Amino acid sequence: MNRYIKYSMTLICGAAALVSCMKTPELALADNGPDMTVNSCTESAYMGADLKFSVTVSDDDFALSTLKARLYYDDAQVGETVIRTKENGTYEGSLTAPLYKDIPDGIASVVFASQNVGMGLTYDPLYVSLKRPDFLELTLSAQDGEGTWKMKRTSGYRYEVTADFPSLLKAFVTTPAVNAEGEFISLGWDGSALSAGNENPIPFSATIPGQYTVSVDLMSLEAAPFKYVVTEEFDLSEQSPQAVYSLRQGLGLRFPHIDGIADWDLDPDFFTVDDDKNVTFDAVDGYYKFVADFKNTFIKVLPCDALGNTLSLGGGCDGAVWAIGQNFGKPVIGPSWNSTDGAYAFAQVSPKVYQFTLNVGGQIKDGVALKIYHQMGWGGEFTKADFASFDGAGVFVMTDSGDINIASGSALADKKAYRFTLDLRQGASAAVLKVREVEAIGGAALDIAVNGTKADRLSRSIYKVSAMSLKKGDAVSFSGIEGIADWYFDPDHFTGSGSDLKFNAVEGWYSVEMDIDAGFVTVRRVKQDGKAATFKDEGAITVMAWGLAHPVMTSQLAWESGALITMAEIEDGVYQFSGLAVEETDGVTMGGRFRYDYLSIKFFGQAGWGDEMGDVTLTDGAAKLIRVPGNIELAEGVELEKGAMYVMTVRADNAGFTGGKFNCTVDLVKK
Repeated sequence: MNRYIKYSMTLICGAAALVSCMKTPELALADNGPDMTVNSCTESAYMGADLKFSVTVSDDDFALSTLKARLYYDDAQVGETVIRTKENGTYEGSLTAPLYKDIPDGIASVVFASQNVGMGLTYDPLYVSLKRPDFLELTLSAQDGEGTWKMKRTSGYRYEVTADFPSLLKAFVTTPAVNAEGEFISLGWDGSALSAGNENPIPFSATIPGQYTVSVDLMSLEAAPFKYVVTEEFDLSEQSPQAVYSLRQGLGLRFPHIDGIADWDLDPDFFTVDDDKNVTFDAVDGYYKFVADFKNTFIKVLPCDALGNTLSLGGGCDGAVWAIGQNFGKPVIGPSWNSTDGAYAFAQVSPKVYQFTLNVGGQIKDGVALKIYHQMGWGGEFTKADFASFDGAGVFVMTDSGDINIASGSALADKKAYRFTLDLRQGASAAVLKVREVEAIGGAALDIAVNGTKADRLSRSIYKVSAMSLKKGDAVSFSGIEGIADWYFDPDHFTGSGSDLKFNAVEGWYSVEMDIDAGFVTVRRVKQDGKAATFKDEGAITVMAWGLAHPVMTSQLAWESGALITMAEIEDGVYQFSGLAVEETDGVTMGGRFRYDYLSIKFFGQAGWGDEMGDVTLTDGAAKLIRVPGNIELAEGVELEKGAMYVMTVRADNAGFTGGKFNCTVDLVKK
C-alpha cells in the first residue's frame, strides 16, 4: 500500500481581550494523527459498482474520531464514506464508483483520512482502475415481475431487445456479476438518464402495445423508446359534438374546445391517457366518427368510412365488429338489444384483432348477455360454431347462438373490468375470443348504496336506486359517498341532516338519485318495478314548470318531458314543494327552487303529458301571490322576496279524479 502521511493541526489565531474573571480554556492538540493501515481496497472495478475497503486505525494518545474514504475523478470528489471510529480496531466499508456519461476508462483516487479528537490527521491515498460496464449482454426486468429479456450488444456500449411489450414498460437493466460475490450493477432512471443504483424504474414507452425495440447505451446513458407523439388538434365542441376524422394509430389528440379532456372517462380501448395527461389514439389507422357526450364526459367512437357510414366486418376480417345485448354499455349501461344506441364498436388494436373493455357496475352488471355482430345492427353474427376457442376467464360462458352470459355460480368482480379480445387472424369462422379480468379504467363505478341497496351508475356522476320501499319517519342512510353531511336534501322529502336523515313522505315506492359531483339527491315516486308512478294508481303528482327548479334555478323543470319531478306527498292527499326565491341566473344557491319574478306551473297525473290538473282553488294567502289564468302564475305586479323560503302546498282528492282531470287546492306561503 502507499506510504501514509501523519501531521498535526496547528492553530494560528490572535488573542482577544477577555473579561478578567474569565478563565481561558485549554485545548489539547495532537502532534500526530492516528496510526492507520489500509489492509485492502478494491484495485479495479466497473463504474457503478462498489469499491470495498478494510482499514485498521489506532491511537495510544488520543481517542479516535472518524475514518473517511473519499473518491476522486481527477480533482473532483465524487463520493465519500464516513465511519465513526470509537475505538482502536479494523473498520470495513465501501464506496460506489459513479457511472457518468461519456467518461472513459481510467484511474481514480481513493484517499483515506483518519482523525483523532486532538484534530490529528493521517492520510493514505490509493489508486483504483475503473472501466465502464462492458458485457456481451444485459438483462431487462419489468418492475411488476411480468417478464425478463436478454439485451444483446449491438455496437460499442449499446444494447437492444425486440419483443412484445406493453405501451408503458417500467423496468430495470442489470449487468452480469461484477465480482466473485455475484454482485451486479442495477440501472434505474434519474428523470433524464440511466442511473446506477437508482430505485426508480426506466419508463420505456411506445404509442401502442405490441412488438417494439428497447435499447440502452451505457456510454451516453440514453434509453429508448420514450413515447414521441405527433399531436393534432380536433374541433370537437359542445356546439359541434360529432365529427368524422381520419386517424392513425399512435396519433396524439388535442381538443382545444373541450376543457379537461384528459380527465374525461375516455374509452380505454380507443384512447390512452398518460401520466402527463397526453391523449393518444390506440386503434388502427382509418376513419372514425367521434360523438362527444358532455354529460358523461365520454367520446363514443364509431369506425366508419370518409362519409361517416359505420363499417362492417370485411372479407379479410378488417373493418369493424360490434357488441349488442343487455345489461352492458359505454359510458353507462345502455338500452337492451338495441341496434343503434345499444350497439358498441370493438376497437381494432392491431390487424384483425379487436378489443372491448367493460367496467363492473357502471358498464356491465349481472344478467349481461353480449353477442358479437358483423355490423352495427342485425345481420351477420358470431355463433358458437364460429369460434375455434373461447376462454371466459372462469366467469363467462357462451351459448350455441353466441350469447355470452355469466356462468351459473360465477359473479363479476367488484371494482374490476373485463376485457374481451377477439382474434380473427385465422378467419371469421375460426375466431378466438379471450376474456380477462383487468383493473378498471376511467368509468369504474363507486360502491354507493341507500339503506344498503346498491345504486346503479347512470352516468359519470349520477347513481340511482330505481325502486325502494320507504315510509314516513324511516331513517335514510347513504354509504360510499364522502361528505354526505354537506349535501343538499330537499326539505319536502327529508327532515334532519345528512348524518341523521328521516324520510318525510307517505309510504310507497321511490327512486333515489344521487349527483355525486353537485352533491344533491332527487327523490321520485315510482311503482314497485321502478316505472314512473301515476296519480290514478299511486296518487303521484308530477310538476312541470318554468320558474320552478331543482336543485338550483339554472335547472328549471321546464316542459315537454321536463325533469319529471314528483311532489312529496307529506300526508295522504297533501303535497309539498319548498325552496328559496332567487334570480333566474342563480346556479349556485342550493334549494333556489322558486324564480322570484316569474312562475308558470302545471300539475300532471303521470311523467309527461296526459292526465292533468282541473279546477284549481287558491287559498286566501295564495291568492295574494299567485293566480290561475290557465297555468299557475304570479299575481299581477307581484314578485317573491329574494332569499326568502316559500312553501307550496297542494291538496288533491283522488276520489274526484274524472275525465283525466283532478281538482286541487293550492297554498303558497312565505316561511
